[in-house]
Amino acid sequence: MPLYSYVVLLAFTVLGVVFILQAVRIRGEGSEFMGKPSIDKYYFFSGKVAIFTTWVLFILKAIMPKTGYFPSPVYLCWIAAGILWIGVIIVIFSMVGLGGSLKVGLPRAETTLQTKGIYLVSRNPLYLGIYLMGIASSLYFIDLINIVFTIYGIYIHHQIIKGEELFLARRFGKDWKNYTAQVRRYL
Repeated sequence: MPLYSYVVLLAFTVLGVVFILQAVRIRGEGSEFMGKPSIDKYYFFSGKVAIFTTWVLFILKAIMPKTGYFPSPVYLCWIAAGILWIGVIIVIFSMVGLGGSLKVGLPRAETTLQTKGIYLVSRNPLYLGIYLMGIASSLYFIDLINIVFTIYGIYIHHQIIKGEELFLARRFGKDWKNYTAQVRRYL
């Protein structure tokens, strides 16, 4: 396996460990990890599956570099690995910043509006990181199916964000309005 494959696998390993630790922490606090979808549940879950599939294809290509119809140039693999790490770091800071408010979907319990840390720069850093990881996958594993899953996943997650923003506007009112006036949706 080339060195960039190990770099990719390490990124996913680090992300997996942090995710598991966050999930255990949330469960330990007695909080639910699953929330209510902010859009139609079919689209919500199909978008999650699409992005997750790009990650699986990324890992598959890292383990078996000859997978696929088109060989990825070495320079593109390194660029993809770099974008992946940027995405993973953003996702990790986002998950940690959300703390107990981290949910798949809208939280049912009362939460606080997260406006500190990475949330001072982006209202949706978690999704931004996920988008970067999907784009990196498409560069690393150049395949029409992977590219379609990435585009679909990003599109659906953008719709999820719009649904979440309506929820946040209702829940946090003026605080949300002030926050959106100061911090952009992505960057």
